[in-house]
Amino acid sequence: MLEQPTIAPITFAQEFAELELFAAEIWREHYPPIIGEAKVEYMLKTFQSAAALEKQQREGMEFFWIQSAGDRAGYLAIKHEPDSAYLFVSKFYVHQAYRGKGYGSWAMNQLKDLTAERQLVGLELTVNRYNASAIAFYKREGLQHLRDQCIDIGGGFFMDDYVMRLDFKG
Repeated sequence: MLEQPTIAPITFAQEFAELELFAAEIWREHYPPIIGEAKVEYMLKTFQSAAALEKQQREGMEFFWIQSAGDRAGYLAIKHEPDSAYLFVSKFYVHQAYRGKGYGSWAMNQLKDLTAERQLVGLELTVNRYNASAIAFYKREGLQHLRDQCIDIGGGFFMDDYVMRLDFKG
């Protein structure tokens, strides 16, 4: 890492339009070999469009930029359901230009700190079961495979994921 990263909340409508473009760049670079181009485009339209992101925010999702020297290195989205003791990490993406440089680990530490500040027992996320690089990263960060999950997301597509969890000790 060259610059000390920061986390900045995403709150304004204009930022969601910018996030839509940023997400599309990350998704189109990383995911076609894993899930195919058709599913990437469906996921972008359904879950990563500005309108979808704003709707998720209205439903309690919190969004953050991962920034470095004023540039956007990635983004995060989290949600805490009242009936859960875990912080759910819905989105955790680092731009290709920043991967392998410590930004992901730094951001995961921020999420761990936030989870502790909110007095939750750990964090949980889903990851595509064929996304080997992300799974390896999450395992290095201490998350463990909890269960498999396959959810119909419409359009003839399924999210075929592992649910991973990090329980805080003590």
